[in-house]
Amino acid sequence: MKHRESLQRMTTLHRLRPHQAMSLHRPRGLCVRAERGKLWVTIEGEPADIQLQPGDSCIFDSQATVVIGAVGGSAVLSTTRRGTPAWPQRLQAALAGVWTEAVA
Repeated sequence: MKHRESLQRMTTLHRLRPHQAMSLHRPRGLCVRAERGKLWVTIEGEPADIQLQPGDSCIFDSQATVVIGAVGGSAVLSTTRRGTPAWPQRLQAALAGVWTEAVA
């Protein structure tokens, strides 16, 4: 038996003025999408930066701080994160995983 969860997605729009930047702390699982304008993305500890054109997106898989800036004009970006289930659902999922491993 597999455990299934229905999680809502929470999307927020952010406007950046030319050369303005914003920081994202603990972004694991967050999707950033360039809605309008170009974005420059720097991930703390990563050797290379990412450039996003309108329509491009990336999902962060670490908790390292991320700095996002508008390049060559203003920009609009969206951030989307899955909702976190309430603790009873997380506990049930964890126990289901342990039970499956113990039986297998």
